Amino acid sequence: MNADEVLPEIREVNLAYLMLAQHLARTNPVEARVRLGMSAELTDIVAGLSSAQIVRLADSDMLLCGFGLSAQTVLGALNDTLGRHDMQAMHAAMLLAQLPPGNL
Repeated sequence: MNADEVLPEIREVNLAYLMLAQHLARTNPVEARVRLGMSAELTDIVAGLSSAQIVRLADSDMLLCGFGLSAQTVLGALNDTLGRHDMQAMHAAMLLAQLPPGNL
């Protein structure tokens, strides 16, 4: 995947996230703060955004949301689900995926 393919995907995720955040902020601000890790001030701002502002904000090349789980938690869950051999293969694939093309 090159940058031209990734940017539309990032924008789509941003738009979906902002729409979810706004819906939660408007219907249940406390839940928005807890589930999305937003401050009370940010919850109020997101709740008050217009549709045009949401679209403009989503049109960023930077991902606006993050994962709430630490890498250790995710890997621990995978370790419980997969066998040791599967984890070794997955780890090797992750390392190889980080190499620039043509360096294999």
